[in-house]
Amino acid sequence: MKDSTATIEDLFSLQKKFNDIFYDMDNLQRGEREEITKSLTLALHTEVSSLISAINFKDHRQNKKEVDEHKILFESVDVFRYLISILNIWDITPERFTEAFIDKDLFLHTRYRINSHKWEGQDVIIVDLDDVIIEFRNGFLRWIHDTYGIFVDPESTEYYTTSEVKAAGLNPEKVFFDFINDGRLKSLECDLEMIEAINSLREEGYWIHLLTARPKENLVCHYDTFRWIESSSLKYDRLDFSSEKYRWCTQSEYFDSSSIVCAIDDSAKHSAEYAKHGIPVILPSKSYNTEVHGMDNVIVLHNASSLREKVNSLKNK
Repeated sequence: MKDSTATIEDLFSLQKKFNDIFYDMDNLQRGEREEITKSLTLALHTEVSSLISAINFKDHRQNKKEVDEHKILFESVDVFRYLISILNIWDITPERFTEAFIDKDLFLHTRYRINSHKWEGQDVIIVDLDDVIIEFRNGFLRWIHDTYGIFVDPESTEYYTTSEVKAAGLNPEKVFFDFINDGRLKSLECDLEMIEAINSLREEGYWIHLLTARPKENLVCHYDTFRWIESSSLKYDRLDFSSEKYRWCTQSEYFDSSSIVCAIDDSAKHSAEYAKHGIPVILPSKSYNTEVHGMDNVIVLHNASSLREKVNSLKNK
């Protein structure tokens, strides 16, 4: 292997061979991995400090030295080696690291693009993701069946499938996060008709703000959500995460000017909160949200083809 042709896989392998001199990498217990990570992180911090010393970083100093580009290079190598060591300690492969890097890169570009696009007073539609434009529930139920052999009726009135999962001796919250951490959010199917309907509303001039109750603190969920949306044909203006959607709306830049025409949401909980506080909600009809059918300010949607008409009717009111 020529030095100039080394791949990231080669670098991971070279660093592991060096780490093997000091640690029994294949037989480390979790506590040992944590202690080694502490030491490696402190060493990494030292190398970063050494790297910065290669430039003139003290603004109050009048005398400037020559920038040491060689030091920048070789200290960066040390920084990178410590990072790879940490990844090796936790058995994170070059493939997983590369995929995470690409996900992060996509997120950073997306965030810059959407934050550079400022709201200018357009009429706003707040749009949920799961089971509005993303077929979350069907994908989740198939995964539960394939993984645990648990059958849940797709027409069940219980959204979170808690009863069936608990009856099988499993924790529903853990099952939900296992689904997320298994990377399944990226492969969920879309509701193409709903996406086309929302895209047509955006073309009319509505500002489309996506608002999901997915757990943003779970980084797999966070980045996989952006990846799914960016790989879809959906046109939108902003994306946020909140488990309290009405409260999020009251704190948004749209609220005081009454610019929110409506929300589109399948959740009985969120729809009821929107409706009770004066925000009309268009509710895709599902087996698990019938308790809010007929509620004031709740408009039941049976077909995506009628979405545009319902939104424009609310705007005119």
